[in-house]
Amino acid sequence: MQHDRTAPELGDRRPGQASDSLISVAPSVIGRWARTSVTPVIRLSAVMLLCGCFSARAESGSKASPQLLSCFPSIARPSVALKIEIRGTDIEDASAVWFDDGDLAGRVVKVEEVKDDFKQRINPLEKESKPTRVFRAVIELQISAKVRAGMHQLRLVSPRGVSTPIELTVVDRDVTEEAEGERQTIGQSQPAAFPGYLSGRIASLGEVDFYSFQAKKGQELQFEVLPERRVSRVGSKFAVELALYDSRSSWFDAGRPRRILFEEERQSDLMPFEVKGTYKFVEDGRYFLQVSGLFGQGCPDCTYRIRAFPKGAFDDRTLQLAGVPREWLERSMERRLSTQWTSDLEARSVKRQSEVVSEESGPSSQQEGHGQSKRPEASAATVVAVQRESETEAAAQGIAVPALVEGTIESPADSDRYKFKVAAGQRLVFEVETFDAKPPYFNPRIGVVDSEGKELFSNVERRLSMYNNNAEPQVYLKALRPKATHSFERAGEYVLTVRDITSRYGGPSYRYRILVRPQIPHVGEISIVSMANADAASEANRAGEVMHLNLARQEPRTLFLLASYEEGFNGDLLFAFTELPEGVQALPATYFSEGRGPLEVTQNADTIAPKVQKTAIVLLASPGAPLTKVPQKIQLRCQPIVDGKAGASLLVREFPLMVVDNLATPQQAANPGVAK
Repeated sequence: MQHDRTAPELGDRRPGQASDSLISVAPSVIGRWARTSVTPVIRLSAVMLLCGCFSARAESGSKASPQLLSCFPSIARPSVALKIEIRGTDIEDASAVWFDDGDLAGRVVKVEEVKDDFKQRINPLEKESKPTRVFRAVIELQISAKVRAGMHQLRLVSPRGVSTPIELTVVDRDVTEEAEGERQTIGQSQPAAFPGYLSGRIASLGEVDFYSFQAKKGQELQFEVLPERRVSRVGSKFAVELALYDSRSSWFDAGRPRRILFEEERQSDLMPFEVKGTYKFVEDGRYFLQVSGLFGQGCPDCTYRIRAFPKGAFDDRTLQLAGVPREWLERSMERRLSTQWTSDLEARSVKRQSEVVSEESGPSSQQEGHGQSKRPEASAATVVAVQRESETEAAAQGIAVPALVEGTIESPADSDRYKFKVAAGQRLVFEVETFDAKPPYFNPRIGVVDSEGKELFSNVERRLSMYNNNAEPQVYLKALRPKATHSFERAGEYVLTVRDITSRYGGPSYRYRILVRPQIPHVGEISIVSMANADAASEANRAGEVMHLNLARQEPRTLFLLASYEEGFNGDLLFAFTELPEGVQALPATYFSEGRGPLEVTQNADTIAPKVQKTAIVLLASPGAPLTKVPQKIQLRCQPIVDGKAGASLLVREFPLMVVDNLATPQQAANPGVAK
């Protein structure tokens, strides 16, 4: 399903449609909502609901939501019938298979409990948790030739509701599935078809899998472990390690193969963050790929997916969710900056009435000094490539804003400089994208220096961790951010500098792209989290976002919407759920704050961090709401409002919901208030 820019505005309803849409508002206007022209009956009902259901924050969950831990095999080709094994908790009564995109279909063959002789703690200080019952479901899938390549989200359906998703990747190239038996040595290695894919599992501590393949002289292959997004006891912490060997014996042991280094291992002494390695083979022969868990990790849910192709020939479709609308991601160095990026941002903004009047009346109608000046147009930027070395400010290359700058940190201590001019009060944004090498290998640091050589700002995030005995703040470097904003007080010429933060690394893969443009006030990323994660940092929010919901009758679920206000956006937001099942309502709610200050105060926050607004919404199923036998997709949409003018309806997320019977379980009762 694609982004629907022509969807009806929030609050519109089709004739005969049930009341499945709620308009909720950002915290800045929650107070005004109670004083608007909403009828007294609706206001009274909402107040009674909020007082009766949330004063004590009692949201006792109805039942444990089914959790999927792993899927094996997790890669398949079209036009095949496939049996796969899915492990999870609270799936003992699963009866159906459900895919988010509807392209695939399958059936549950059997479900049985498994007794794992497995005890592993990543942190020795962690307390042993109560044993959890784990079940194994065997399902049959029929993958037709029309199924699109990419990741497909698979879920199981039971009277408990819909499960968390697990991903099955469909590819149109050769797939090698790990066979039964040991592969601890090269003598036990399993032949693999490269270029192609691997699907396997490190099922126990210390397990090693060897795969053999043939390569020709001059052939270059890049090996990459595909990320797996899942909920797992240990699998979520499982890190894969790759090593490459040739057929020649080690000098120390004739029975041991000789290890050869990936190009990335030759260039950096950092521990790999993304498991990826490139090698150009110097002679024809037989080679071996070793797959293991970092530091000997292993567990029944520790699966892996690996692809090996010539460098630059990867099919990016394998990393995309097929048929699922993409969510808006803005603060990532991997998002694609292009000359049309500003157009995408404009679609998430609302032009103020003063700007509309200025455009209609012409430049002469602008009222200086009264806040009525027209916002600068963020036209398509001009692509600027580095033409020469620019180590000094005098040699800096000139650019005209807006500009899309492309360059490379070709060697350690290399830096690039660009000169640009601004007017007094001009507000600019500096966005960074990396191509090949990414953090933690390449950490592009940008800064802007004035004519006196003083750095005004950078994209470095520093945090206050503690005060010493002399009451002096102790600040540490947390990260480099992909975006920085600044309002220039003085007109003049400034210099943009780009370098690696360590100055120790550089090379052809240290490529970057920087977009310099006027600020566009707009709605940024929006997270949907449960009460347990509502006050967590953004990184934790992404890990704990609500991706499905099982709603028991008369048991409200509170969802928190964390919206980023980017580049000076100060309007209101209207939120609405569409396609809610019969008998389900969505209502605005307040949220409890302890009034405690943050433990870590971010320095330079106005430059690198957006303002975040929190909105609470409650989903409630009435006592007579029909139980749903299959998941129903619902959409959360957002509409920005500025100065009484509404912007476009934006899709925030689409996820499945089921109305289930309220049969409580001890596991869910032990974790009340968390939206599943």
